[in-house]
Amino acid sequence: MRRRRRRGPAVGWIVILAGVIIILALILPAGFWWFALAAALIFCGVWLLRSCN
Repeated sequence: MRRRRRRGPAVGWIVILAGVIIILALILPAGFWWFALAAALIFCGVWLLRSCN
């Protein structure tokens, strides 16, 4: 018999997030994704600056 591997909840969250992004991509206009990319870059930059100190 095969044993199932436990991949943890991270894989489940990634799959759910991918599904939400695909559904939103079908609904929202292209301009929104540039705004979302800019917001994500700002968030990541602030996070990186705070983690260095």
